[in-house]
Amino acid sequence: LHRVRFRRDHRWAPGHMSVYVDGELASRARARMERHSEECPECRGMLQSLRRMLGMLQGLPRPSTSADAPELVAALRRRLHEPPSR
Repeated sequence: LHRVRFRRDHRWAPGHMSVYVDGELASRARARMERHSEECPECRGMLQSLRRMLGMLQGLPRPSTSADAPELVAALRRRLHEPPSR
């Protein structure tokens, strides 16, 4: 039974991680995510990566004008294609 639940939650978790990190997941679903991520290193790593990425995005300077938007998009695309730093 545990193995079946684990696989089911493992398929469910990635599609709900963003809502979880944003604090918008309902309490039962939040408990499900927390239980699964405690026992699944892969999903725990995905959550950590998502939080790290969101932190980096929030740390970016806000564009001063709308003319900066294309440059910001280009910079983000370049960063997404960089190998991860260690």
